[in-house]
Formats: sequence, structure tokens, C-alpha cells
Amino acid sequence: MLLGVAPNPTIDHTLHVPEMVVGAVHRATRVARVAGGKGLNVVRAAHLLGAKALATAPLGGHAGQVIADFFNAEGLAANWYWLAMGETRTCLLVTHDTGDATVINEPGPVVSKQDWQGFMDHIKGVAGEARAVAIAGSLPLGVEPETLGVLARSLAASDRMVYLDTSGAALHAALGQPGGLCIKVNRRELAAGLQLPLENVGQLVKAGQTLLARGAALIVVTLGREGALAIAPEGCWQASAPPVEIVSTVGSGDSLLAGLAVACLQEKSIGTALAMGVACGAANALNDLPGGFEPREVTSLLERVNLKKLNV
Repeated sequence: MLLGVAPNPTIDHTLHVPEMVVGAVHRATRVARVAGGKGLNVVRAAHLLGAKALATAPLGGHAGQVIADFFNAEGLAANWYWLAMGETRTCLLVTHDTGDATVINEPGPVVSKQDWQGFMDHIKGVAGEARAVAIAGSLPLGVEPETLGVLARSLAASDRMVYLDTSGAALHAALGQPGGLCIKVNRRELAAGLQLPLENVGQLVKAGQTLLARGAALIVVTLGREGALAIAPEGCWQASAPPVEIVSTVGSGDSLLAGLAVACLQEKSIGTALAMGVACGAANALNDLPGGFEPREVTSLLERVNLKKLNV
């Protein structure tokens, strides 16, 4: 089973307008509201791939119940932690005909130390049957940045891969002690987290190898339209994404993580798992739903992923 953890979930309210003009009145041509947050998107994508997946997140108030209802309506499995107080956030995503998206994220509730400790205890309880855990997303207000890395490392085991996908101060703290973790990150986030200029593949590989030397199990760096890199003890691979007509890239990184994690659960090689992840990320870009795609699209795109092992 893959456990997806969303530390700061949201209702994603997506509007599509052909073109965005600041200060103008717009009429949306498409509207969608779904349970969102990176960890929940990972579970959605893994479910579409046929994997057994379970979501957990701290939910609060009416908006929290809406997320639970949305998830249930999709037929997705979850075991929620209910906050003593506070209202789960709603985030606005405006997609455009260019394939770009304007995202406005609400801060969400302030989580007390007691509630955060309760949520961490809850995660450890539901993770018992998980062979993989994906902790993905930002931290809620009130939680210290280093606690996410501490949580992730506490769940890592020889028979359980833990994937961490976060940013900002939480990522910076985790990169200092990445022992046992798979860090999934984009190029900009990794450069900021390590405070290094990472402008080419060689520099990215070197940075990944530095993290392996610190104890990380695997580093996956997403490169947008250029695909992704995997830096592992057994070697480095680059998978180039096939060109697609983009509808929305929101959730593509989460879909990539889901594809990678599911393939690893199936005991595929790191290179093969990376290619599957890149195909899932590209398939997600063909749709409005974050973490949503047609499995047949993944199969078709996978045949067009260019995977190569790097000589480093």
C-alpha cells in the first residue's frame, strides 16, 4: 500500500479562462472543485494506476468535511485526522489556454503543537501496512519547518521507501539530514534549498550525489518540459518528457511522484520507475484535474519517453 500524506490540504477551486488580464472581468469556460493538496493528488494518481493507496491529512471545519466528501465521491480511500479547531483552506487555480496557471494559495489554519503531535501519531498508526509513504506539500501555519523531515525519517525503513516533496524552509531543513529518504524536488527548489546555482544537468547530478553522501536513498529532480533526473547509489538516469498539448500542469509533479512510487512498489528498476513517473506527469498535463489522467494516456506516452543512463 502507498500512503499519501498531505500536511496542508485544500479544496482546489479551478477556473479556466482563455486569457488572464489583470483588472479585467473574466467569464470562466470550465469550473472544477476537488480535494487537493500534493499528497492527495499522489493518492488520486496512484489509484488511477491500479495501486492500493490511502490518504491522510489534518482536516478542519466545514471545508474539511467537503474534502472528505469529495474524496469519498471519487472512490478514494482515506483515514483523516480531525483538528480540534480551524478551517481547512481553499485555493484558487486559474488555468489559461497557454497551459499556464495562476495559483492563489490560502494560508490555511494555524495548527497547535498538540494537534500536530496528534497528527504525527496518527500517521505512524496508519502507516503500519504501508510499503511506501509519500509526504507531499507545504506545512500548515504554526508548525516548525524541521518537523517534516523528522516525521519522514521516523517512517523510513529497509522495507518502506519514504518520499518527501516539499519546499521552502521545510525542504531546506530536510536536505540537511536526508537520511533514508527519497527527495523529490524541482530544479529551482533544489537550488534554493542547497543555496547553490544549479543551471545544468552536471550540476544537478553533483548536488544529488552530495545528498546521497549525506544518507539520502534517492534524489528525483523534475525539469518541467525536459523531464526528470533520478540520482541513486546505483547510477543516474534522465527521462525526457514527450511533447504534449498542455491543458494544465497543476498536479504533474504529484502524478510523476505517484508513477515513480507505484513502479518502485512493483520492484521496477529506478530508470524504469523514472520513465513511468515522467509519463504520468505528461498525462496529467493533458487534463484539468490535478493528479488525474487516463491510464491509456500513460501507456501511450510511456512508449515515447526517452530514457538514458548518464555516464557520471
